[in-house]
Amino acid sequence: MRFTTSALISLVCACGGGSQRGAEGPHASADVAAYAALAYVPNQPTYLVTAHTVRDAQRSVTDTIDSFGMLVGEGSREAGQALEEVLGMDPLTEQGLAKLGVDPKGSIALFAESAYPTILVQLAAPETTQSFFSDIRNRMATKSVVVEGVEVVTAPFLYGAEASWALDKQWLWVHFGKKGGDPSADWFTHSHHATGSAWTTGFGWAKHAREKLTSGGQGTPQGEGLLGFFDSHALLALARVAAPELGACLDRFQPIGLGGFAIEGDGHHVGGRLAFELGPAARSIAAAVLPPPPGFEAVAAKAPLAVSWNLDLGAIASFIEPCVKTAGGSTSFITKYGVRTMRLAVQTLDPADKSGSGVIAADLSDKTFLAQLLDQIPKRSFFESDHTFGSFAGHRISIPFVAKLDYVLDASHGFAAMGDGLMDTLVMGASPSAPPVFSLDLVPSGFSETVWNFVISAVTNEWFAKRASSALQGWQDGHIRVTIDRDSLVIDAAGNRR
Repeated sequence: MRFTTSALISLVCACGGGSQRGAEGPHASADVAAYAALAYVPNQPTYLVTAHTVRDAQRSVTDTIDSFGMLVGEGSREAGQALEEVLGMDPLTEQGLAKLGVDPKGSIALFAESAYPTILVQLAAPETTQSFFSDIRNRMATKSVVVEGVEVVTAPFLYGAEASWALDKQWLWVHFGKKGGDPSADWFTHSHHATGSAWTTGFGWAKHAREKLTSGGQGTPQGEGLLGFFDSHALLALARVAAPELGACLDRFQPIGLGGFAIEGDGHHVGGRLAFELGPAARSIAAAVLPPPPGFEAVAAKAPLAVSWNLDLGAIASFIEPCVKTAGGSTSFITKYGVRTMRLAVQTLDPADKSGSGVIAADLSDKTFLAQLLDQIPKRSFFESDHTFGSFAGHRISIPFVAKLDYVLDASHGFAAMGDGLMDTLVMGASPSAPPVFSLDLVPSGFSETVWNFVISAVTNEWFAKRASSALQGWQDGHIRVTIDRDSLVIDAAGNRR
């Protein structure tokens, strides 16, 4: 029996329901009025995910799986098939939801008080749901306990885990946990009899992340798609219990408070935002971000492939050192080349002709490694001449009928450019005042599939490169951007299909 990563994501995100907006819930708020199932969220969940309607959730999940799963040979269709093998229904389809009795027009809530998730949905046909689970009870050994007048049934699940469910009027709870981990079904009590609303703080953080995503993108209207948050401190505490030997590593992540995320999609556009609350630690990261050369963005704007890493790798090495030491390793693999940052923009590329145009730009702590690379060019001195680019003293290597390369190499900078005038463009102008920590921009139509396969093969294996280059052909553009926004680290991803 096959159960894929994509299928698991689908399972915990795609079920939802409820056209009645939580009127029966134990507490009410404006959030509950908009997202019905939030009425049953326990006081302090470690994480929470919701959507206005199950169709919104399904669209977000299938768009996400189809966007990234194709790179490893899995799409939403394969995920749905795997789920149907395990569950006897595919929650990514209307037919699957009907088989379970779920109303597709309502909201979704997935939450946990520890690491183990609970899915809550409202039902359109409770009798269908009852029949579905009765069939499961007839096929396997189950146990049950009555909590607040509701029977909670537990059955074995995958990999030694167990699944529990409860039906009360038009609501269905499904919970996944470790075997024998919660015999009293406290998870159900805390949801069925929810009395607090501390979760609204984290949910407000998530809504703030969504507002910026929607206002800055071209996706679905505000409020659609998946929306959620997680409590990093609570999750770190769980990790400490599970792996106390990682204590020094986990300490590095203590500055992270809440995390909020939002995913939008309409079948053509896909966008997502993940934001981490860092407090004063955000300033430390911002201080370690080095500005790219002033003209890099101008060169990148005309490039089908542009990537920029501006966070000092020395700071990264220092941050992860306790984690690497725990694993018995060293951070020297990050710093040994003397490279602090790296930017690349490729405007044209012809692997067959061994030609192209673009730039590479790095900040350096030591130029030795790059100087050794230059020394490998045969008879370089015969073809090299001094040249000035803006305020930088550099060189030009002109090999007749082969290539022309401009470069700058000093104690702090390593720049290289192929293409007339690109080095001058790279070093002219004023550097951006707030550069991103990282950015990646792709325009797949700018290169052929063969060229993309060549590029991706340079940094990964042939199997992955073939799948990735094929998948890119279905996209018009793709963008990832990591920034510091006041006291938060924000990761934005967006793309448009052809």
